[in-house]
Amino acid sequence: MGQTLFKTKVYLTSDDLIPVPPSTSVLTESNRFSDSLLGVDRVFFSGARAWPCSVLALTALLGFLYPQFTTLIAPWPFLVALVFFGMPHGAADWCVESKLMHRNGFFARLIGFKNYLFWMFACTLFIALAPGIAILGFLLLTVFHFGMADATAVGADEDGFVARWALVISRGLLLLSTAFALHSQEAWRPFSEIAQAISLWPQTSWMPNIDSLAQLATIGMVFGGLLAFLGCVARMRRGHWREAFQDMFEHSLVVVLAVFSDPLFAIGCFFIGVHAFRHTRRLAQTKIILEPPVTHSNFWARVIHVHFLSLPLMLPTAACLLPLCWMLGSFDARSIAVSSIAFYMITTLPHHLLGLKLPAVDLR
Repeated sequence: MGQTLFKTKVYLTSDDLIPVPPSTSVLTESNRFSDSLLGVDRVFFSGARAWPCSVLALTALLGFLYPQFTTLIAPWPFLVALVFFGMPHGAADWCVESKLMHRNGFFARLIGFKNYLFWMFACTLFIALAPGIAILGFLLLTVFHFGMADATAVGADEDGFVARWALVISRGLLLLSTAFALHSQEAWRPFSEIAQAISLWPQTSWMPNIDSLAQLATIGMVFGGLLAFLGCVARMRRGHWREAFQDMFEHSLVVVLAVFSDPLFAIGCFFIGVHAFRHTRRLAQTKIILEPPVTHSNFWARVIHVHFLSLPLMLPTAACLLPLCWMLGSFDARSIAVSSIAFYMITTLPHHLLGLKLPAVDLR
């Protein structure tokens, strides 16, 4: 199955890799997938993996060595996410929708954004009327939303149904189920505060039993581990051993982070360091989002460009956090973090639906 191709050696771990003179080598089936997108050799962790694995490794180590410290700084990943990657990657939806629909002008964009706004209103109403069910639905959607972004970023989408969906489901379960299974009270507390603040009937609305939720999360944690192993085997069967080991390494870091760290800290670090970064990276690699025209060949310049595209929606987003903080009764760091989660509960569904419309990446 081997064939002789020209490949370019590289030294950097970013997406803007510096080429050196080409040499002739044999491209085997086992490394065909990694080279198929760019036609280059890569170090073990690069591109979509370098920054997420670095964040996961550092925060997992911090949780393992100093778990109490992660409790002390638990809200801060969500506060940092208001400016870097986290909130901007969702706030870019205004621009993404208009680019995909080829709409220009404020009122044309606003009309095109009506479906997004409708789903935001529907999610807000759902939380107000049935907060317990809405929270469980949000957690389930988050499992798929986190996992689908990761599967696309690391190429599992190209390795078949089993490889893709095993990674999709396992990644979110290993994070959320582990946090709720081992730290059920702490993990549920932000959602309990949101339910009390937003629900129209906070005293009588149905809410899940914490012990039952912990038992369900334990099952999810075990199931996530089995799916993670199955997904890696599926990628190995395609000859992509390196990608399989990389996936398992990421899975392991996610589990260590969720086991030893405060759940608010763990989820916040995954959100900003893995999920939101990979979403932003995908936008920075999609030509239609950056046109007209694509003015930056440097990858990080395009990431900054995506950040600036998000600014029009970041301002009203920030304004929405103020009444949420007021409803929660405080404007301290924790209240801002919990308000951010409440806002994500409102926006994740339309954000996810919009993400399904994104074309494949077409820029290096």
